[in-house]
Amino acid sequence: MSRGLAWLCAVGSVLACTFAAGCGSNPNSSIVVTLSPSSAQIDQGGTVNVSATVTSTGTVMDQNVTWSLSGAGCSGTSCGSLTNQTGLSVTYNAPASPPSSFAVSIMATSVANPSKFATTTVNVQAVTVSIQNAVTELAAGSGRYYFTNFSASVQNDPANGGVTWALTANGKACSPACGTISAPTIYYVQYAPPATVPAAPANTPTLTATSISDPSKSDNDTFTIFDGTAACGTGGNESLLNGQYAVVLQGWTGSAPNSTPLLFGATFKADGTGKITGGVDQFNPFVKESYTNASIQPSGSSYSVGPDNRGCLTLTDVTLSTYTLHFSLGGISSGVASKGDIIYFNQQSAIPSRASGILRKQDPSAFSLSALATNYALALDGWETSNGSLKHYALAGAFALNAGNISNGFCDANEGGHVLNSGGFWGTIPSIATADGTADATLQLPGANPGMSRLTAYIINSSELFFISFDLGDGTGGPVVAGRAIATSASFTSSSLSPNYIFRFTGNSSGATAALGVASFSGGLAGTLSGTMDQYAAGAASNQSLNGSYNLDSSTGRLSMSGAGNSTLPVCYMATPADGVSAFCVSTDANASTGVFDTQPVATYGVNSLSGNFIFGTNAMNATVASGLSGVATISSGSLQGTRDASTPTGFTLDSAISAALSIHTDGTGNGGPNTVAVTNGTVLYVIDESSGAPAEVQVFEQ
Repeated sequence: MSRGLAWLCAVGSVLACTFAAGCGSNPNSSIVVTLSPSSAQIDQGGTVNVSATVTSTGTVMDQNVTWSLSGAGCSGTSCGSLTNQTGLSVTYNAPASPPSSFAVSIMATSVANPSKFATTTVNVQAVTVSIQNAVTELAAGSGRYYFTNFSASVQNDPANGGVTWALTANGKACSPACGTISAPTIYYVQYAPPATVPAAPANTPTLTATSISDPSKSDNDTFTIFDGTAACGTGGNESLLNGQYAVVLQGWTGSAPNSTPLLFGATFKADGTGKITGGVDQFNPFVKESYTNASIQPSGSSYSVGPDNRGCLTLTDVTLSTYTLHFSLGGISSGVASKGDIIYFNQQSAIPSRASGILRKQDPSAFSLSALATNYALALDGWETSNGSLKHYALAGAFALNAGNISNGFCDANEGGHVLNSGGFWGTIPSIATADGTADATLQLPGANPGMSRLTAYIINSSELFFISFDLGDGTGGPVVAGRAIATSASFTSSSLSPNYIFRFTGNSSGATAALGVASFSGGLAGTLSGTMDQYAAGAASNQSLNGSYNLDSSTGRLSMSGAGNSTLPVCYMATPADGVSAFCVSTDANASTGVFDTQPVATYGVNSLSGNFIFGTNAMNATVASGLSGVATISSGSLQGTRDASTPTGFTLDSAISAALSIHTDGTGNGGPNTVAVTNGTVLYVIDESSGAPAEVQVFEQ
């Protein structure tokens, strides 16, 4: 090769390397593309500006990018658009009315090196509309204040436009045949049902809430209008429920693990023929709006009682809330029941709720402050929110009542395992409604959030009261509780304490617990105690002997117990024996349990100690896995046969047959079949099912 040709080749090689951005290293190969923002969330119709930066360790010949848009679940214009495109920025425009929320990816690709790119993810939130308190049924009725409030929640609406409301049946306007809506706002409306159940299709109307900002978004609630005066049918034994009655129930609303406690109470008048002629109710779902003293509407309420003394009760109040309850009746005298076990399962809305409790006949002659006893023993249990956690709360105590003033209160409380030292409390019952025996009450209860708790008091008779909170458990007030007060003495002697008691406890700290046992006392204001206790908790059963000492305070009726190996023995407050209660107790262990002492006569017990017809229930639910039971049973020669209704976490069942072979030892303890423990005093039978997976609860059989 000539020297001239060699020189030209060398020059060409240099130029080629230059235009190729370097022969040994290409600066464009180390390009990094970054975007700001790297992610974003916007409402439908919104925009977001995205900017790009192109950097390299070498010299970048071109710092521009090209833009592209892609999405999952959308294509073309349904994904939105890119406008104002430059080499370093772009604007993303979300579609004005997407059918649902979605995400898109905005990609910036380097011009200098197309293998280098970056993406920004934009989540587009579509408008959603939901009717918050959707129902499946509402009772027909009449009355000036007979309506319910519906509310709508609108999410991701940048204009905050709210909704419009419409009432239709089979796609056509149906008012007033299907009811009427009134006082509409962009978020609320009132609905009043017709006075009687209309013919189809007006008996199944649809309430629609439609977004004003985006009319393509709406929510519907279709419900059935039913006849509350006949909802329970006819059982043929309605005369058994005749007079004024009160109920108190405890349970849960919502699905686990997000369930919250609920309380329900009511007083109602049954006319002996299946009609409810009046009353009031209260509902406290703990963390949502509660109410009390809501009038029960006879036009939407009724009851029935079957030949086996099991029955159905429908209570509809002025908020159009309908509570369907099932009960079993006992304490029958002169053809009228004085008590019962009762359960609830929500059949009105899609939100699962259930509860169990007791029913008692009220004595209207006690509906005045002057008619009430002057001293009471008290038991309350429920829940308290402290530091964002839900804690079981239990209390036992005693107080004096004089002209509506609660004084000389003395109590022991257990808040999620934190035992509060004995101390005083006070409160008021200022007046009693003579029509239904209810009263607004206050109690200063100890706890992490001390303060004056507001409760409704239900007067059962001069010797017994129900208490139910209507404060919410939002952490700003005291514990949300329900319970009972039984009359007691003003002073106590050695004769105030019986030789033998059977006891039952239920609680919940880290998990539900149930306990049964017998306790014997040596006599006197102080002495020794002995006994046995079976406890079932978290699927594990245990048995222990009780040995120790006790002391009965002569002025308060406070019974304290202690013993080696039994440092967690309860504290009790003595009551004048009534309704199966001789003392109310609270545990001093982590279970935060409440309990009852029931007198056990000195006798030699066996399978023939119990006979006759019984009602039974679980009274209260201390855990989301618990079941509410109500039923009837016949016991003869150790054979128990019966029928039960159940409100369980998985649904509601009626008419389930039960059977058990009882084994009773001479001390009254025993079992009701495999994997159970039982104890009796010859009048009442208490049973715990300790089968694998069974909830920790006590079943109470009484006549």
